[in-house]
Amino acid sequence: MQILKNRFPHRSEIIAVLGVSVFVCHSWSIRDFLNDLPSLMLYFRLAEMAVIFAYMMAFALLESLIVTAGLAFAAAILPSKWLRDGFAYKGFIFVIIGSIAAYVFQKNLRYEFPSTQMLMLNLVIPLALIGFFIAASHVWGPLQKVLLDIQDRISIMLYVYVPIGIVSFFVVVFRNLF
Repeated sequence: MQILKNRFPHRSEIIAVLGVSVFVCHSWSIRDFLNDLPSLMLYFRLAEMAVIFAYMMAFALLESLIVTAGLAFAAAILPSKWLRDGFAYKGFIFVIIGSIAAYVFQKNLRYEFPSTQMLMLNLVIPLALIGFFIAASHVWGPLQKVLLDIQDRISIMLYVYVPIGIVSFFVVVFRNLF
């Protein structure tokens, strides 16, 4: 058990990556909710819109936990130099570039089935950018400090978004059980 525990990144680094993931997932969900709000107001009452918001926030919390857990497990499995050493800034790079790639892919996708070339480009380009930024942060030390400072400022949103996500999760569980 101790060997397995030593393979994972430090708890503070995992929480820092969780903060970035929570910020990205919840902000994206709130943006989508506000984008859909005018049409929701035409068909739903306030209580029903609040339940829709709760489902979105509960899923955003679940999604951010899955992303962070996936990165932590990858850090435990891969050699320590690849992801575990410097997990905080490497996880930040993964989450931010992955989110930007997902956003671009969503905008490009529209209502069409993507071609194989489009899928490959949306996989290869983000991986190349992740590799570039990780290599650049090793070569140029101040970049790593800037990334960690940004991550530290973003992680304050854990105190706002996680309670919203937990309350939303209980609302979803309550509605589905009763």
